[in-house]
Amino acid sequence: MPARPRRAHLAITCLTTALTLTACGGSGGSDGGKADGTVPGPSALASAKGPVTVTLWHGLGGPAGQALQDEIDAFNKANSGKIVVKASFQGSYADAIAKYTSAVRGGGTPSVMVTNDITTGYLRDAGQTVSAQAMAAANPKDLDLGKLRPAARNYYTADGELLAVPLNTSMPMLYVNDKLLDEAKVDRSTLGTLAGVTAAARKIHAAADVKGLDQPFDGWWFEQLTAAAGVPYCTPDNGRKAGGATALSLTSGPQRAAIGAVAQLYTDGVALDTGTEGSAAVSAFVAGKTAMMFNSSGAIGGLNQAGMKDYTALPYPLSGSSSTAGPAIGGAAMWVDRPGHSAAEQVASWKLISYLASAPAQERFAKASGYAPINTDVNKSATWKTFLAENKPYAALNKQFDGTPATTATSGCLSGAMQGVRDAVVAEMQQAFSGKTSLDSALKAAQKAATKKIQDYREQAGQ
Repeated sequence: MPARPRRAHLAITCLTTALTLTACGGSGGSDGGKADGTVPGPSALASAKGPVTVTLWHGLGGPAGQALQDEIDAFNKANSGKIVVKASFQGSYADAIAKYTSAVRGGGTPSVMVTNDITTGYLRDAGQTVSAQAMAAANPKDLDLGKLRPAARNYYTADGELLAVPLNTSMPMLYVNDKLLDEAKVDRSTLGTLAGVTAAARKIHAAADVKGLDQPFDGWWFEQLTAAAGVPYCTPDNGRKAGGATALSLTSGPQRAAIGAVAQLYTDGVALDTGTEGSAAVSAFVAGKTAMMFNSSGAIGGLNQAGMKDYTALPYPLSGSSSTAGPAIGGAAMWVDRPGHSAAEQVASWKLISYLASAPAQERFAKASGYAPINTDVNKSATWKTFLAENKPYAALNKQFDGTPATTATSGCLSGAMQGVRDAVVAEMQQAFSGKTSLDSALKAAQKAATKKIQDYREQAGQ
Protein backbone atom coordinates (compact mmCIF):
# COMPACT_ATOMS: atom_id res chain seq x y z
CA MET A 1 0.00 0.00 0.00
CA PRO A 2 1.56 3.33 -0.99
CA ALA A 3 2.57 5.89 1.59
CA ARG A 4 0.96 9.30 1.75
CA PRO A 5 3.17 12.20 0.60
CA ARG A 6 5.53 13.48 3.23
CA ARG A 7 3.98 16.28 5.27
CA ALA A 8 7.10 18.43 5.30
CA HIS A 9 4.98 21.47 6.12
CA LEU A 10 3.85 19.90 9.40
CA ALA A 11 6.48 21.19 11.75
CA ILE A 12 7.12 19.00 14.76
CA THR A 13 5.71 21.63 17.06
CA CYS A 14 3.73 20.55 19.86
CA LEU A 15 1.03 19.93 22.19
CA THR A 16 0.64 23.35 23.71
CA THR A 17 -1.17 21.75 26.61
CA ALA A 18 -2.44 18.26 27.28
CA LEU A 19 -5.85 19.53 26.21
CA THR A 20 -5.04 21.17 22.86
CA LEU A 21 -3.46 19.02 20.18
CA THR A 22 -1.36 20.44 17.37
CA ALA A 23 -0.42 18.12 14.52
CA CYS A 24 3.20 17.12 14.43
CA GLY A 25 4.68 15.87 11.20
CA GLY A 26 6.76 12.73 11.07
CA SER A 27 8.57 11.18 8.17
CA GLY A 28 5.59 10.29 6.04
CA GLY A 29 1.94 9.32 6.06
CA SER A 30 0.35 6.92 8.47
CA ASP A 31 0.44 3.94 6.14
CA GLY A 32 4.06 3.94 5.04
CA GLY A 33 6.48 1.50 6.62
CA LYS A 34 9.64 2.92 5.06
CA ALA A 35 10.67 5.95 3.05
CA ASP A 36 9.77 4.11 -0.17
CA GLY A 37 6.28 3.28 1.09
CA THR A 38 6.80 -0.45 1.70
CA VAL A 39 5.53 -2.09 4.85
CA PRO A 40 7.56 -4.84 6.59
CA GLY A 41 6.37 -8.42 6.52
CA PRO A 42 7.24 -11.67 8.36
CA SER A 43 10.74 -11.94 6.90
CA ALA A 44 11.83 -8.79 8.74
CA LEU A 45 11.22 -10.47 12.10
CA ALA A 46 12.49 -13.88 10.97
CA SER A 47 15.86 -12.41 10.01
CA ALA A 48 16.32 -10.48 13.27
CA LYS A 49 19.38 -11.41 15.30
CA GLY A 50 18.36 -12.04 18.89
CA PRO A 51 15.15 -11.05 20.70
CA VAL A 52 13.36 -7.93 19.40
CA THR A 53 12.31 -5.44 22.07
CA VAL A 54 8.92 -3.75 21.75
CA THR A 55 7.99 -0.79 23.96
CA LEU A 56 4.35 0.02 24.65
CA TRP A 57 2.94 3.15 26.25
CA HIS A 58 -0.61 3.30 27.58
CA GLY A 59 -2.97 5.25 29.82
CA LEU A 60 -4.91 2.36 31.33
CA GLY A 61 -4.97 2.30 35.11
CA GLY A 62 -6.73 0.10 37.66
CA PRO A 63 -8.14 -3.28 36.64
CA ALA A 64 -7.77 -2.53 32.93
CA GLY A 65 -4.09 -1.72 33.34
CA GLN A 66 -3.48 -4.92 35.27
CA ALA A 67 -5.44 -6.95 32.72
CA LEU A 68 -3.29 -5.48 29.94
CA GLN A 69 -0.09 -6.33 31.80
CA ASP A 70 -1.30 -9.89 32.39
CA GLU A 71 -1.81 -10.36 28.66
CA ILE A 72 1.58 -8.86 27.87
CA ASP A 73 3.21 -11.22 30.37
CA ALA A 74 1.51 -14.15 28.64
CA PHE A 75 2.67 -12.89 25.23
CA ASN A 76 6.25 -12.55 26.46
CA LYS A 77 6.19 -16.09 27.82
CA ALA A 78 4.83 -17.47 24.53
CA ASN A 79 7.46 -15.56 22.53
CA SER A 80 10.44 -16.11 24.83
CA GLY A 81 13.72 -15.66 22.98
CA LYS A 82 12.01 -13.90 20.06
CA ILE A 83 10.13 -10.83 21.33
CA VAL A 84 10.30 -8.91 24.60
CA VAL A 85 7.53 -6.41 25.31
CA LYS A 86 8.11 -3.67 27.87
CA ALA A 87 4.88 -1.88 28.78
CA SER A 88 4.82 1.46 30.57
CA PHE A 89 1.87 3.26 32.18
CA GLN A 90 2.08 6.94 31.26
CA GLY A 91 -0.67 8.35 33.46
CA SER A 92 -3.98 9.58 32.05
CA TYR A 93 -4.70 9.49 28.34
CA ALA A 94 -3.96 13.22 28.21
CA ASP A 95 -0.63 12.68 29.98
CA ALA A 96 0.24 9.80 27.66
CA ILE A 97 -0.41 11.72 24.44
CA ALA A 98 1.49 14.73 25.78
CA LYS A 99 4.52 12.52 26.47
CA TYR A 100 4.16 10.92 23.06
CA THR A 101 4.12 14.31 21.35
CA SER A 102 7.21 15.33 23.28
CA ALA A 103 8.89 12.09 22.17
CA VAL A 104 8.00 12.85 18.54
CA ARG A 105 9.88 16.13 18.82
CA GLY A 106 12.85 14.73 20.70
CA GLY A 107 12.94 11.11 19.54
CA GLY A 108 12.25 7.99 21.57
CA THR A 109 8.64 7.22 20.72
CA PRO A 110 7.30 3.80 21.79
CA SER A 111 6.95 0.92 19.35
CA VAL A 112 3.22 0.74 20.15
CA MET A 113 1.11 3.64 21.36
CA VAL A 114 -2.20 2.89 23.08
CA THR A 115 -4.22 6.10 23.15
CA ASN A 116 -7.84 7.11 23.43
CA ASP A 117 -10.49 7.62 20.78
CA ILE A 118 -10.34 11.40 20.36
CA THR A 119 -6.60 11.42 19.62
CA THR A 120 -7.25 9.45 16.41
CA GLY A 121 -7.35 12.54 14.20
CA TYR A 122 -4.13 13.86 15.70
CA LEU A 123 -2.26 10.58 15.20
CA ARG A 124 -3.50 10.34 11.63
CA ASP A 125 -2.22 13.84 10.90
CA ALA A 126 1.05 13.37 12.77
CA GLY A 127 2.23 10.86 10.18
CA GLN A 128 4.23 8.78 12.66
CA THR A 129 2.46 5.47 12.33
CA VAL A 130 1.94 2.54 9.99
CA SER A 131 -1.75 1.89 9.44
CA ALA A 132 -3.30 -1.30 10.77
CA GLN A 133 -4.63 -2.04 7.31
CA ALA A 134 -1.14 -1.85 5.79
CA MET A 135 0.38 -4.04 8.53
CA ALA A 136 -2.40 -6.62 8.15
CA ALA A 137 -1.91 -6.75 4.37
CA ALA A 138 1.85 -7.27 4.77
CA ASN A 139 1.39 -9.88 7.52
CA PRO A 140 -1.65 -11.91 6.41
CA LYS A 141 -1.16 -14.76 8.88
CA ASP A 142 -1.66 -12.53 11.90
CA LEU A 143 -4.79 -10.54 12.73
CA ASP A 144 -7.85 -10.90 10.50
CA LEU A 145 -9.31 -7.40 10.45
CA GLY A 146 -12.65 -8.86 9.41
CA LYS A 147 -12.96 -10.24 12.94
CA LEU A 148 -13.08 -6.76 14.47
CA ARG A 149 -16.55 -5.57 15.41
CA PRO A 150 -17.87 -3.22 12.70
CA ALA A 151 -18.70 -0.38 15.11
CA ALA A 152 -15.18 -0.41 16.54
CA ARG A 153 -13.48 -0.83 13.17
CA ASN A 154 -15.59 1.99 11.77
CA TYR A 155 -14.45 4.48 14.40
CA TYR A 156 -10.76 4.03 13.61
CA THR A 157 -11.23 4.13 9.83
CA ALA A 158 -10.64 7.19 7.67
CA ASP A 159 -10.93 7.45 3.90
CA GLY A 160 -11.59 3.71 3.75
CA GLU A 161 -8.43 2.73 5.66
CA LEU A 162 -8.22 1.21 9.15
CA LEU A 163 -5.63 3.26 11.01
CA ALA A 164 -5.38 1.46 14.36
CA VAL A 165 -6.67 -1.64 16.15
CA PRO A 166 -9.07 -1.03 19.06
CA LEU A 167 -7.98 -2.55 22.37
CA ASN A 168 -10.57 -1.50 24.93
CA THR A 169 -13.97 -0.28 23.82
CA SER A 170 -16.78 1.30 25.79
CA MET A 171 -20.23 2.50 24.77
CA PRO A 172 -22.85 4.76 26.33
CA MET A 173 -25.73 3.01 28.06
CA LEU A 174 -28.93 3.75 29.95
CA TYR A 175 -29.03 2.50 33.55
CA VAL A 176 -32.34 2.28 35.40
CA ASN A 177 -33.20 1.77 39.06
CA ASP A 178 -35.65 -1.14 38.85
CA LYS A 179 -37.48 -0.34 42.08
CA LEU A 180 -38.06 3.32 41.23
CA LEU A 181 -39.25 2.51 37.72
CA ASP A 182 -41.63 -0.15 39.03
CA GLU A 183 -43.06 2.26 41.59
CA ALA A 184 -43.71 4.82 38.85
CA LYS A 185 -45.14 2.09 36.59
CA VAL A 186 -42.73 2.86 33.75
CA ASP A 187 -43.00 0.51 30.78
CA ARG A 188 -39.42 -0.63 29.96
CA SER A 189 -40.38 -1.15 26.30
CA THR A 190 -40.64 2.62 25.87
CA LEU A 191 -37.03 3.24 26.85
CA GLY A 192 -35.49 2.42 23.47
CA THR A 193 -36.14 5.94 22.24
CA LEU A 194 -35.05 9.28 23.64
CA ALA A 195 -38.67 10.44 23.67
CA GLY A 196 -39.56 7.42 25.80
CA VAL A 197 -36.73 8.09 28.25
CA THR A 198 -37.57 11.77 28.70
CA ALA A 199 -41.27 10.93 29.21
CA ALA A 200 -40.30 8.30 31.80
CA ALA A 201 -38.03 10.78 33.60
CA ARG A 202 -40.92 13.21 33.94
CA LYS A 203 -43.31 10.49 35.09
CA ILE A 204 -40.88 9.31 37.77
CA HIS A 205 -40.16 12.83 39.01
CA ALA A 206 -43.88 13.57 39.26
CA ALA A 207 -44.54 10.35 41.18
CA ALA A 208 -41.74 10.55 43.74
CA ASP A 209 -39.26 12.90 45.38
CA VAL A 210 -36.47 11.79 43.08
CA LYS A 211 -34.89 13.12 39.91
CA GLY A 212 -35.63 11.28 36.70
CA LEU A 213 -32.15 11.35 35.12
CA ASP A 214 -28.50 12.23 35.54
CA GLN A 215 -25.42 11.99 33.31
CA PRO A 216 -21.84 13.26 33.29
CA PHE A 217 -21.73 16.73 31.78
CA ASP A 218 -18.83 16.23 29.41
CA GLY A 219 -18.54 16.65 25.65
CA TRP A 220 -18.94 12.96 24.85
CA TRP A 221 -22.66 13.14 25.52
CA PHE A 222 -23.41 15.76 22.89
CA GLU A 223 -21.58 13.53 20.42
CA GLN A 224 -23.73 10.61 21.57
CA LEU A 225 -27.00 12.51 21.23
CA THR A 226 -25.89 13.48 17.71
CA ALA A 227 -24.91 9.94 16.67
CA ALA A 228 -28.13 8.56 18.14
CA ALA A 229 -30.03 11.10 16.03
CA GLY A 230 -28.33 9.70 12.94
CA VAL A 231 -26.48 12.84 11.83
CA PRO A 232 -22.77 13.78 11.62
CA TYR A 233 -21.16 15.83 14.39
CA CYS A 234 -18.70 17.53 12.05
CA THR A 235 -18.62 18.25 8.35
CA PRO A 236 -18.03 16.97 5.84
CA ASP A 237 -18.77 13.28 6.52
CA ASN A 238 -17.61 13.40 10.16
CA GLY A 239 -14.10 14.05 8.84
CA ARG A 240 -13.81 10.49 7.52
CA LYS A 241 -12.91 11.26 3.93
CA ALA A 242 -9.98 13.00 2.25
CA GLY A 243 -9.60 16.56 3.47
CA GLY A 244 -10.88 15.87 6.98
CA ALA A 245 -13.32 17.82 9.14
CA THR A 246 -13.64 21.55 8.52
CA ALA A 247 -16.43 22.55 10.90
CA LEU A 248 -18.65 21.39 13.74
CA SER A 249 -22.32 20.73 13.06
CA LEU A 250 -24.47 21.22 16.14
CA THR A 251 -27.59 23.07 14.95
CA SER A 252 -29.32 20.59 12.64
CA GLY A 253 -32.98 19.81 13.32
CA PRO A 254 -32.36 16.30 14.69
CA GLN A 255 -29.59 17.56 17.00
CA ARG A 256 -31.63 20.49 18.22
CA ALA A 257 -34.54 18.18 19.04
CA ALA A 258 -32.41 15.59 20.86
CA ILE A 259 -30.24 17.99 22.84
CA GLY A 260 -33.25 20.16 23.57
CA ALA A 261 -35.23 17.24 24.98
CA VAL A 262 -32.49 16.48 27.51
CA ALA A 263 -31.78 20.15 28.26
CA GLN A 264 -35.45 20.69 29.08
CA LEU A 265 -35.23 17.99 31.77
CA TYR A 266 -32.53 20.03 33.49
CA THR A 267 -34.19 23.43 33.18
CA ASP A 268 -37.46 21.94 34.43
CA GLY A 269 -35.75 20.42 37.47
CA VAL A 270 -36.42 16.84 36.35
CA ALA A 271 -32.74 15.93 35.88
CA LEU A 272 -29.86 16.24 38.37
CA ASP A 273 -26.64 18.06 37.46
CA THR A 274 -23.77 15.99 38.90
CA GLY A 275 -20.95 17.80 37.08
CA THR A 276 -18.50 16.42 34.57
CA GLU A 277 -17.27 13.30 36.37
CA GLY A 278 -18.84 9.97 35.53
CA SER A 279 -18.21 8.75 39.08
CA ALA A 280 -20.37 11.54 40.51
CA ALA A 281 -23.27 10.47 38.33
CA VAL A 282 -22.79 6.89 39.51
CA SER A 283 -22.78 7.96 43.16
CA ALA A 284 -26.07 9.84 42.75
CA PHE A 285 -27.64 6.87 40.97
CA VAL A 286 -26.45 4.40 43.60
CA ALA A 287 -27.80 6.65 46.37
CA GLY A 288 -31.25 6.62 44.77
CA LYS A 289 -31.20 10.33 43.99
CA THR A 290 -31.93 9.59 40.34
CA ALA A 291 -33.98 6.81 38.75
CA MET A 292 -32.12 6.68 35.44
CA MET A 293 -28.60 7.47 34.31
CA PHE A 294 -26.75 7.91 31.05
CA ASN A 295 -23.19 6.73 31.55
CA SER A 296 -20.40 4.78 29.90
CA SER A 297 -20.46 0.99 29.93
CA GLY A 298 -17.45 1.41 32.19
CA ALA A 299 -19.91 2.40 34.92
CA ILE A 300 -20.92 -1.25 35.27
CA GLY A 301 -17.79 -1.87 37.30
CA GLY A 302 -18.50 1.08 39.58
CA LEU A 303 -22.08 -0.01 40.17
CA ASN A 304 -21.01 -3.54 40.97
CA GLN A 305 -18.25 -2.30 43.25
CA ALA A 306 -20.79 -0.16 45.09
CA GLY A 307 -22.90 -3.27 45.62
CA MET A 308 -25.90 -2.04 43.66
CA LYS A 309 -28.09 -4.98 42.68
CA ASP A 310 -31.51 -3.71 41.61
CA TYR A 311 -30.56 -1.99 38.40
CA THR A 312 -30.78 -2.84 34.71
CA ALA A 313 -28.46 -1.74 31.91
CA LEU A 314 -30.26 -0.92 28.67
CA PRO A 315 -29.10 0.23 25.22
CA TYR A 316 -28.53 3.94 24.71
CA PRO A 317 -31.83 5.36 23.40
CA LEU A 318 -32.16 6.57 19.81
CA SER A 319 -33.95 9.56 18.34
CA GLY A 320 -33.09 8.59 14.75
CA SER A 321 -33.62 5.51 12.60
CA SER A 322 -32.01 2.33 13.90
CA SER A 323 -30.62 1.70 10.40
CA THR A 324 -28.41 4.81 10.49
CA ALA A 325 -28.32 5.97 14.11
CA GLY A 326 -26.64 4.55 17.19
CA PRO A 327 -24.05 5.24 19.85
CA ALA A 328 -20.43 6.08 19.06
CA ILE A 329 -17.73 4.10 20.81
CA GLY A 330 -15.15 5.25 23.35
CA GLY A 331 -11.99 3.62 24.64
CA ALA A 332 -8.54 3.33 23.09
CA ALA A 333 -6.67 1.77 20.18
CA MET A 334 -3.19 0.42 19.40
CA TRP A 335 -0.92 2.17 16.87
CA VAL A 336 2.33 0.90 15.33
CA ASP A 337 4.95 3.65 15.35
CA ARG A 338 7.42 3.94 12.48
CA PRO A 339 10.26 6.54 12.68
CA GLY A 340 13.17 5.20 14.69
CA HIS A 341 11.79 1.67 14.82
CA SER A 342 13.29 -1.11 12.73
CA ALA A 343 11.28 -3.27 10.36
CA ALA A 344 11.68 -6.21 12.75
CA GLU A 345 10.37 -4.08 15.63
CA GLN A 346 7.34 -3.01 13.60
CA VAL A 347 6.46 -6.61 12.75
CA ALA A 348 6.99 -7.66 16.36
CA SER A 349 4.68 -4.81 17.39
CA TRP A 350 2.06 -6.10 15.00
CA LYS A 351 2.43 -9.58 16.46
CA LEU A 352 1.69 -8.12 19.89
CA ILE A 353 -1.31 -6.15 18.63
CA SER A 354 -2.65 -9.23 16.85
CA TYR A 355 -2.36 -11.20 20.09
CA LEU A 356 -4.07 -8.52 22.19
CA ALA A 357 -6.91 -8.31 19.65
CA SER A 358 -7.35 -12.08 19.44
CA ALA A 359 -10.56 -13.66 20.75
CA PRO A 360 -9.01 -15.46 23.75
CA ALA A 361 -7.08 -12.38 24.92
CA GLN A 362 -10.08 -10.10 24.37
CA GLU A 363 -12.37 -12.39 26.36
CA ARG A 364 -9.99 -12.45 29.32
CA PHE A 365 -9.37 -8.71 29.09
CA ALA A 366 -13.10 -7.91 28.89
CA LYS A 367 -13.96 -10.01 31.93
CA ALA A 368 -11.18 -8.41 33.97
CA SER A 369 -11.62 -4.81 32.82
CA GLY A 370 -15.31 -4.37 32.03
CA TYR A 371 -14.70 -3.25 28.45
CA ALA A 372 -16.44 -4.87 25.50
CA PRO A 373 -14.43 -7.43 23.50
CA ILE A 374 -13.66 -6.17 20.00
CA ASN A 375 -13.18 -9.58 18.33
CA THR A 376 -16.42 -11.10 17.04
CA ASP A 377 -15.12 -14.64 17.59
CA VAL A 378 -15.57 -14.07 21.32
CA ASN A 379 -19.29 -14.53 20.73
CA LYS A 380 -18.62 -18.17 19.82
CA SER A 381 -16.93 -18.92 23.14
CA ALA A 382 -18.88 -21.15 25.53
CA THR A 383 -17.24 -19.50 28.53
CA TRP A 384 -18.20 -16.05 27.24
CA LYS A 385 -21.80 -17.15 26.74
CA THR A 386 -21.86 -18.40 30.32
CA PHE A 387 -20.37 -15.13 31.53
CA LEU A 388 -23.04 -13.10 29.72
CA ALA A 389 -25.79 -15.30 31.13
CA GLU A 390 -24.51 -14.57 34.63
CA ASN A 391 -23.80 -10.86 34.02
CA LYS A 392 -26.83 -9.21 32.43
CA PRO A 393 -25.34 -5.69 32.12
CA TYR A 394 -22.47 -7.09 30.05
CA ALA A 395 -24.97 -9.02 27.94
CA ALA A 396 -26.82 -5.77 27.21
CA LEU A 397 -23.53 -4.10 26.24
CA ASN A 398 -22.58 -7.01 24.02
CA LYS A 399 -25.94 -6.92 22.25
CA GLN A 400 -25.76 -3.17 21.72
CA PHE A 401 -22.23 -3.45 20.34
CA ASP A 402 -23.29 -6.13 17.86
CA GLY A 403 -26.38 -4.19 16.81
CA THR A 404 -24.85 -0.77 16.24
CA PRO A 405 -24.74 0.05 12.51
CA ALA A 406 -21.39 1.13 11.06
CA THR A 407 -22.50 4.43 9.54
CA THR A 408 -21.11 7.94 9.11
CA ALA A 409 -23.14 9.12 12.11
CA THR A 410 -21.91 6.39 14.47
CA SER A 411 -18.26 6.78 13.40
CA GLY A 412 -17.97 10.01 15.39
CA CYS A 413 -16.06 13.14 14.41
CA LEU A 414 -12.44 12.59 13.34
CA SER A 415 -10.39 15.71 13.98
CA GLY A 416 -7.13 16.45 15.73
CA ALA A 417 -8.94 19.29 17.49
CA MET A 418 -11.45 17.11 19.34
CA GLN A 419 -10.40 17.97 22.87
CA GLY A 420 -10.68 21.66 22.09
CA VAL A 421 -14.03 21.00 20.43
CA ARG A 422 -15.33 19.25 23.54
CA ASP A 423 -14.18 22.05 25.81
CA ALA A 424 -15.86 24.67 23.62
CA VAL A 425 -19.14 22.77 23.42
CA VAL A 426 -19.40 22.04 27.14
CA ALA A 427 -18.72 25.66 28.13
CA GLU A 428 -21.61 26.91 25.99
CA MET A 429 -24.03 24.09 26.71
CA GLN A 430 -23.64 24.51 30.46
CA GLN A 431 -25.27 27.90 30.03
CA ALA A 432 -28.28 26.37 28.29
CA PHE A 433 -28.70 23.41 30.62
CA SER A 434 -28.61 25.73 33.63
CA GLY A 435 -31.20 28.02 32.03
CA LYS A 436 -28.85 31.01 31.82
CA THR A 437 -29.21 31.29 28.04
CA SER A 438 -31.51 29.92 25.37
CA LEU A 439 -30.74 26.57 23.80
CA ASP A 440 -30.58 27.97 20.28
CA SER A 441 -28.14 30.70 21.31
CA ALA A 442 -25.96 28.16 23.08
CA LEU A 443 -25.98 25.75 20.13
CA LYS A 444 -24.96 28.49 17.71
CA ALA A 445 -22.24 29.77 20.05
CA ALA A 446 -20.92 26.25 20.64
CA GLN A 447 -20.88 25.51 16.92
CA LYS A 448 -19.01 28.74 16.19
CA ALA A 449 -16.45 28.27 18.98
CA ALA A 450 -15.80 24.62 18.13
CA THR A 451 -15.50 25.34 14.43
CA LYS A 452 -12.85 27.94 15.29
CA LYS A 453 -10.93 25.22 17.17
CA ILE A 454 -11.06 22.97 14.10
CA GLN A 455 -10.01 25.77 11.75
CA ASP A 456 -7.13 26.83 14.01
CA TYR A 457 -5.94 23.24 14.14
CA ARG A 458 -6.11 22.89 10.37
CA GLU A 459 -4.14 26.08 9.90
CA GLN A 460 -1.43 24.94 12.32
CA ALA A 461 -1.34 21.57 10.59
CA GLY A 462 -1.06 23.11 7.14
CA GLN A 463 -4.25 21.48 5.94
